[in-house]
Amino acid sequence: MILFALAWSVLSWAQNISFEQYFLEEGSLRMDVFQCGNADSSRYVFERFVIEPHFGGSKVNLIDPFNFGTNRVKVIDAQTNTLVYSRGYNTLFQEWKTTDEARVMERCYEESVSVPLPRHEAYVILEIRNFDGVFEEVFSKLYEPNEIFNTTEQRYVFPVHDLLVNGTPESKVDIVILPEGYTASEMSRFQQDCQALVDVFTQQEPFASHIDDFNFRAVLAPSEESGVDIPASHTWKRTILNAHFDTFYMDRYCTTRNYFSVKDVAANAPYDQIYILVNSSQYGGGGFYNFYSMSTASNMSSASVIIHEFGHAFAGLADEYEEPDNPLALLYNLNVEPWEPNITSLVDFDSKWADLVAPETPIPTPETYQYYNTVGAFEGGGYLEQGMYRPQQHCMMRDYAPFCAVCNRTIEAMIEAHSDVLFTAVPAHSVHESSLNVHPNPATDFIDVFVEAKDGQAEIIDITGKTVKTIRLNNAVNRIVISDLPKGVYVLHASGETRKFVKQ
Repeated sequence: MILFALAWSVLSWAQNISFEQYFLEEGSLRMDVFQCGNADSSRYVFERFVIEPHFGGSKVNLIDPFNFGTNRVKVIDAQTNTLVYSRGYNTLFQEWKTTDEARVMERCYEESVSVPLPRHEAYVILEIRNFDGVFEEVFSKLYEPNEIFNTTEQRYVFPVHDLLVNGTPESKVDIVILPEGYTASEMSRFQQDCQALVDVFTQQEPFASHIDDFNFRAVLAPSEESGVDIPASHTWKRTILNAHFDTFYMDRYCTTRNYFSVKDVAANAPYDQIYILVNSSQYGGGGFYNFYSMSTASNMSSASVIIHEFGHAFAGLADEYEEPDNPLALLYNLNVEPWEPNITSLVDFDSKWADLVAPETPIPTPETYQYYNTVGAFEGGGYLEQGMYRPQQHCMMRDYAPFCAVCNRTIEAMIEAHSDVLFTAVPAHSVHESSLNVHPNPATDFIDVFVEAKDGQAEIIDITGKTVKTIRLNNAVNRIVISDLPKGVYVLHASGETRKFVKQ
């Protein structure tokens, strides 16, 4: 079980990854894939590698210290078997899998990950957290710098308006704001709405106290028509990002499945976070960890929604309210500790915010006036009425109150990890990285087998249990030709571990 604590000073963290050794100074590598499937299973289909002009992330804190997210991308240097980058994130597909629709049909969703641009051959690996909370590798693809189909084409080129720039991208949290449903004649209003968004951050803690750690830029990308799709009222607009309300038949849930377009527009500026500002006065929005935030610009609650959705996207914060009919409640297994930092099933409360709870405060904590401003464990959160607990009675992630102590602490840690200073604290429970890895997966002509112990032996076993190849592993990275194997599912066994791969 992968668990983590928010007691940031418990352990020190030395990443020991040299950016210059493994990555080019400028640019980023983007991998576009489709995730296709239903409620029970899914598969990835590779679309393309894109070399983009900007990388907005820290060049010091390359290995994700938080282990948040339903998904994770990793980069392994193919020459040295070195993990050189990782980052957790969420996707709309993982939420869709909980819906009734996913039980009766398949869909394909666009997914895209951006990483620093590798100098040499490197594997880009996708993982998904299973229902027991453990990351499992589901896809990997070898990036070859000299491959002729690695495109540098920039599909959308638009002007970028600097709203608030406090420093270089690698030293700040870079937020790029994208317009949805603003026509060319409405670009000046979009810029005003962007400034209003920045003003919200300057007034809302803990962002206000750390506003010098942020950069805000806006991409001036017009849509053909003004507004946004509202399927429930049969309203359809030709917009650049094709966003819509009524996601999963929830009227306030505004999202887009056109994620490649989102990334195409965002590529005009360096960014850590994408914020989509929708030209609408209807209440709603959505937020996905390290994917995107979205909210409308002109609703009376827009200021609160902007911060709430950014809490999801930037800090991985869970919704702390109860909503029994929400299909997303099915995401949670009450027999394990959820990965979100601001909810707990009490399976391992010590790994969450137990250090902030006074000795005299009971756990679970009664929702009474006596504990009104107290940090405890109050039942109700993650859309569940029972079995899930939140830190305080009120919070931005529950009812638009100020952020609770746990959310504040998480946000501040995230800000620190995005800087050019080494992040010196990690969760109490770090992730075990396997000593045996097999890439690419699916594979066609070869697989690379990565091992820590050299001079071992590996076996490739087919689905009938028959050993079809026996290989001597003489190096840390061993390339094995599999073009002679029939298509199908195989298991590689080495060093007491097994890894499944698909020959296609």
